[in-house]
Amino acid sequence: MKVLIFIVRVVLGLVFVGSGFLKAMDPYGSCYKIHDYFIAFGWNNLESITLPLAFMLSALEFTIGIMLLFNLKARLGIWLALILELIFTPLTLWLAISNAVSDCGCFGDCIKLSNWETFVKNVVLMVLIVFLLIYRKRIDNPLSDNVELGISGASYILAILFQLYTIHHLPIYDCRPYKVGTYIPDQMVIPDDAPRDEIEHIFIMENTQTGEIKKFALEEYPSDSIWKYKDREDRVIKEGYRPPIHDFTMVPPDDSTGLDYLPILMEYDKPVLLVIMHKLEKADEDGLAMLKDLEEYANRKEFMIGALTSSNADVINSVKDKYQITMQFFNTDDITLKTIVRANPGIVLLQKGTVLGKWNYRDFKF
Repeated sequence: MKVLIFIVRVVLGLVFVGSGFLKAMDPYGSCYKIHDYFIAFGWNNLESITLPLAFMLSALEFTIGIMLLFNLKARLGIWLALILELIFTPLTLWLAISNAVSDCGCFGDCIKLSNWETFVKNVVLMVLIVFLLIYRKRIDNPLSDNVELGISGASYILAILFQLYTIHHLPIYDCRPYKVGTYIPDQMVIPDDAPRDEIEHIFIMENTQTGEIKKFALEEYPSDSIWKYKDREDRVIKEGYRPPIHDFTMVPPDDSTGLDYLPILMEYDKPVLLVIMHKLEKADEDGLAMLKDLEEYANRKEFMIGALTSSNADVINSVKDKYQITMQFFNTDDITLKTIVRANPGIVLLQKGTVLGKWNYRDFKF
């Protein structure tokens, strides 16, 4: 029994340490995921607390893992783990049924689980935690309570400090499809044999005699002439293959043609500096202030330089006027920009479609 308790404790500890560390490595990613949860619940006005919540959750998971792994106040760690699982197990069941959020974000971007896999994972963790809870009195540690609490508290503080470092620079390891060395066009290819979306077509019809509005599936489409077509709803019932990069476009904000310049950029011979600012309104002032210097640097090096943002033309023109810059701006999907680099502004160096370097603006060396 002692061996079994030890194995379960170590397994739980490793899972919690891994989950907490992978989240702490990319706190902005956890922040965006929490925001997705809030949107799913209709809590759109809580965006301001998502980053602090991301910090606290990853630090708590990491600390619980350390407590269980090294047997530091392990009984307290078991209770804390139980509380988390009592919250997240019902939540992941709801996600598995509703699919309101496509990925739980339990292990950041490095380990992807489906919603049903996440729920099963939480059920298994719950069983292991209950097992330890039943036999918690057999778990002991020769260290004093103060030493155990001190090490546990230090683990929490260390996790917070690590996240502070990360958001001021970039994640120490990039698990996203735009990491350094990636040839972007390869990540946009859909194989010929890849499964496609399964779409259900719902037809909205009006009864010309009674005025009744009714919805029909394709196989139920009425042949009776009293029903008049009004509209159609298309619903994806099963998603097909999605390439790692699937929403990356570059459209000038003042171009009514909607021309996508990304294919041109992917074939450009000279190096290209892209300044990524998912929202100009939220970009760091110090980063915006260096845009002029960055533009001059690119000109000296004979690099092409451009900026990607989801902000509208009025905001773009205001920034260009304020900071006296002439670089071309392009509109790109906000989520795509957040995925490319976890900084605002962030800087990406490309050549012929390959990512050669990525920086938080604080780390870019002229």
